[in-house]
Amino acid sequence: MGVKIIGVVSSIQMHSQEGFSSYERIFANKDYLQAVEECGGIPLILPITEDYLKVKEQVKLVDKVIITGGVDINPFYYGEESIFNNGTIMPARDSYDFMIIKACEELNKPILGICRGLQSINVYYGGTLYQHIPDVKGNHLQHSQRSDYHVAVHKIRINENTKLHSILGKEAEVNSFHHQAVKGVAKGFKISAVSSDGVIEGIENIEGRTIMGVQWHPEKMYLKYENMKNIFNAFINDYE
Repeated sequence: MGVKIIGVVSSIQMHSQEGFSSYERIFANKDYLQAVEECGGIPLILPITEDYLKVKEQVKLVDKVIITGGVDINPFYYGEESIFNNGTIMPARDSYDFMIIKACEELNKPILGICRGLQSINVYYGGTLYQHIPDVKGNHLQHSQRSDYHVAVHKIRINENTKLHSILGKEAEVNSFHHQAVKGVAKGFKISAVSSDGVIEGIENIEGRTIMGVQWHPEKMYLKYENMKNIFNAFINDYE
């Protein structure tokens, strides 16, 4: 089968440097790339573009795609307006994520969505989001942690008969860096994991090529938690 080339979706950052005016920088966090390499894949950063034909050519170059974390998705995409506690939105990233998903669909390429990546998958396929978890009745866990990135802050329960269950078992400890979460699950998908306060922590498609998403950041945990490394290993080497 050969070594898998894994496309890693980039994001945009405004960068300032003394002597230069501010400019946009396209980047991907190093830990995504290291996690792919640790599990035998070759990471390839996919730069954001507004041209769908170029997006599709990018996806042709890779075997699978990881949609990374980032800022909030524009609520217009799921039929809502931004509430007071909604965060920063980035139209170029929204558009690019959705074009990546469309290209993967047309080219039959598997997807792993992490944090925002999970939310992009859910919204693209018709699901909805909670714009601010603390506003949801019954929420009591720390979903936007103040501890170091690799530290687990709450547990998740993992549903049987899911890919995530085959990787992690029935329970896992996870970190948490999000204030939004899946509300209505997209048609054709099922919940793979939830937290004790009911926040959806994982989804995956019911049939066809692998499309799976996790709400936490395993790329920030894999060096200290072997089970988090197993997520990347299974996605890169096992699932088609």
